[in-house]
Amino acid sequence: MTPVTQGEPMESRTFPIEGMTCATCVFRVEKALKAVSGVETVMVNLALNEATVAYAPATTPKALAQAVAEKGYTLVLDRTNQPEGAEARTLAVKAALAWVLSIPLLLTMVPGLNLHLSWEIQALISAAVVFGAGQSFFVRALKLLRQGESSMDTLIALGSGTAWAFGISEGLAGRHDLSFETAGLLVAFLLLGKWLEAKAKGKSADSLKALLKLAPSTAMRLEADGSEREVPVADLHPGDRIRVRPGAKIPADGSVLTGEADVEEAQLTGEPLPVPKRSGDRVLAGALVHGGALEVEVQAVGAQSWLARLAAQIAEAQTSKASVQALADRISSRFVPAILILAALTFFGWYLYTGSVAEAWRPAVTLLVIACPCALGLATPVAMTTALGTAARHGLLIREAHAFERLANLTDLAFDKTGTLTEGRPTLQEVRTFGVRTSDDLVRLSASLERDSEHPLAQGIREAAIGQDLEAVEGFRAHPGGGVTGTVRGLAYRLGNAAFLGVDFAWPDAEGTLVGLQEEGHLIGIFRLSDAVRPASMGLVRELKAQGLRLHLWSGDRPEAASRMAEFLGLSESVGGCTPEGKRARVSGLQAAGRVVGFVGDGVNDTAALAQADAGIAMAGLEAAQAAAPINLLRPGLEPLRLGLRLARRTQAIVRQNLAWAFAYNLVLIPLAATGTLERFGGAMLAGAAMGLSSVTVVLNALRLRYVPNRH
Repeated sequence: MTPVTQGEPMESRTFPIEGMTCATCVFRVEKALKAVSGVETVMVNLALNEATVAYAPATTPKALAQAVAEKGYTLVLDRTNQPEGAEARTLAVKAALAWVLSIPLLLTMVPGLNLHLSWEIQALISAAVVFGAGQSFFVRALKLLRQGESSMDTLIALGSGTAWAFGISEGLAGRHDLSFETAGLLVAFLLLGKWLEAKAKGKSADSLKALLKLAPSTAMRLEADGSEREVPVADLHPGDRIRVRPGAKIPADGSVLTGEADVEEAQLTGEPLPVPKRSGDRVLAGALVHGGALEVEVQAVGAQSWLARLAAQIAEAQTSKASVQALADRISSRFVPAILILAALTFFGWYLYTGSVAEAWRPAVTLLVIACPCALGLATPVAMTTALGTAARHGLLIREAHAFERLANLTDLAFDKTGTLTEGRPTLQEVRTFGVRTSDDLVRLSASLERDSEHPLAQGIREAAIGQDLEAVEGFRAHPGGGVTGTVRGLAYRLGNAAFLGVDFAWPDAEGTLVGLQEEGHLIGIFRLSDAVRPASMGLVRELKAQGLRLHLWSGDRPEAASRMAEFLGLSESVGGCTPEGKRARVSGLQAAGRVVGFVGDGVNDTAALAQADAGIAMAGLEAAQAAAPINLLRPGLEPLRLGLRLARRTQAIVRQNLAWAFAYNLVLIPLAATGTLERFGGAMLAGAAMGLSSVTVVLNALRLRYVPNRH
């Protein structure tokens, strides 16, 4: 990184980057950009496929693009010419082409079909796959080779290229082998994996968009003459006055000037029940207003708003999350050069021994064919592709393979409370009666009074009366922050909180929210509503504790409510009143202590922690939470999480088995090839068959992941 003259104004710009697939790619792009004269800072985001660069005005974007291109990647200078999802669509076309062309090569091997293709035709078809659809592998591998580096692209290019070249040599010698099919299928499998990865990564940027969509795009601004005018939220400024009607979302952060209403902030703060707001109270963009209108003074808009700051935290977490370099990439940096050196030594050794180029060429080529890392290249992507498909069929969407790998190694798992371990909505738990009326009568009366109310507590009472015939209500009226009133069969009823009714509810240690019902001024019943625990929560907690995981509860709800929930479920730790920043900080603290942390949440207040965690897991429902998390539960409840943990561990075991097989195959056969022993049993022909068998073995082992394990 070239020093910049102090005081020189800097420019900062974010560029899309194409071709990045792993942490190694991020390192190379960062290194290339930092080497450009005038560049001060570089931040590369693999999840968003972007690089944010601060550079001096004398440094041109073209110079940045050229530096990145030399490493085999593409820095896009003009976003307008780069339609969204272009890289994924390009990979989809290449993968489809590779598979369509590989089918005839496969059919020639099926007994009974009698499909015969000359080796020249097979060579052309395979070349279209290897050097056409797979061209990018060779381009990046050659660029890295010129700089003395290697990567997974080097492995792919070496494996498919050598297999194809071996097929040519066999064809010219009048023999026939499976190398064309092996070369084509290797590229086809890997392109499919690259496409799935690009498609999933492309959705990561949706987290920021989904967050900002929680707030409405327009607002009712109060003008100086008292009139109302609908304006885009972007036109609001601090100090403006806006009106928010019942049933609408608040468009900007601010403070209540006049009016009273219950404001639902569950998705923002984790508080499960609506919070009464009145003059002087702070309100957040995206919160839903119930029961009354509010006049709000705007305090923060744009980048200063609560949602925008939260989106920035998510982007920071995605960028700072350093995934370890894939095992195959680490090995390839040493394995590929070692094989090339060994092949050269084999050639020169046999040439010195026999004095014949023809005699020396065959064991060297046999060694290259044996060492072609087809099985190594397939070991991880085929297993991951199969596992991700199985997970999706059972209600689990894996958007980042790295998070899925970390899921298998968790040491700590933290839960949000509201909507995660609980149902996320108030339900009627208990009724106390005073007088001759039964609890069913009181529920029916209250549900009748709440029939036209949009309040979440009203919904909880109505659900308790499903199947009952409701009474006709006259003179219904909602009282924001208090309750409702109405007349049933000539009797006046009031339903609401203690302050609204003017009484004191004597219900010691009652958990949740208390609502009273008065008839002609006399208290005739009290309802206790609370957020119910999900039925599967207790069983899941027992299973996870048996596996040795440390379990945490971090909630935006009241500390006493979080503590009771943790005690009921048997969790190790509970923290109530936890802000989004606090949840993320707790994840970071555990990670700094060397722990592997998973976090399960469902609300906007969870998105920063979901992005920071090694394995962020979002419940089904809120788009913003699911977009921020690399693992999404697509079905209600926690059962998909149970399956995901089992599948992640099994996938890890099968990937290790595949890698072990791939290396064992090489370790056993490479010495036999170098010493010429294989020449007695068919030489390069046997090597090609063994290479194909190795790949088939890896694929068949990976396909076992199509079935869900019954036990972890």
